[in-house]
Amino acid sequence: KKDYAVQYLTYDTGETWMSVKEYEGKFTPAATHDEPKPTTHAYTYEEWKAEIFKLYPGSESRDRYTQNNLEKLIADFLSKGTLSRASFSQYHREFQKIVKWLVDNGKMERSSEKEKFQHGIPSTLWVRIARRLEILYPLHHPNNPYEVKEMFNAGDWYLKGNTTAMASVPPTGRQGGILPAPSPQSATAPVNAKTTDTFGADGGYVKREELSQIISNSLVQAIERLTKPSGANTG
Repeated sequence: KKDYAVQYLTYDTGETWMSVKEYEGKFTPAATHDEPKPTTHAYTYEEWKAEIFKLYPGSESRDRYTQNNLEKLIADFLSKGTLSRASFSQYHREFQKIVKWLVDNGKMERSSEKEKFQHGIPSTLWVRIARRLEILYPLHHPNNPYEVKEMFNAGDWYLKGNTTAMASVPPTGRQGGILPAPSPQSATAPVNAKTTDTFGADGGYVKREELSQIISNSLVQAIERLTKPSGANTG
């Protein structure tokens, strides 16, 4: 088992691991009344592995990640100057890795995972993600955060459609659980048949396939307001 482990290492690392005495060494337990001449044993794989971990401070399971690691990851991605599909995917992978370890080791509640993931998304990207999610999940309550997978898929879908990285403007604050709704101007903006996208009044990017759904929702709301009795309770 030890021999298999060192086969996948670089030459220098392999030399270091094999130099640990537990790799090939043997030991003889202290003599006891029941065993005055104890038998010599070879070190086990687990004993050797424990010594390898000591060569890398911080690699022990109990110290692998902390809440500070997660907060640093969130802050670093939040402050990125440019955003791309690759950088967003890397943020998602690192986030999932750290969160899984924290949850499995009782250092974080799974219920806080969704809000923390959203907190790391810059406002310029979150506006696009929010629009996509509102279309995909029209019955979702705006006060409830979306699943991490849903947020990632929406962001990846948007960034996949952009061939160049988008600029990230530092947000004025972290995004809350309530998603920003599309502005009325962007919902009723005319569509140029020769283009595949348009821009809302706030500069938000709207894909053509999204725009038709936004317009349909706006028309339904307008009809409901026109057909609703004037004396009805609006609360």
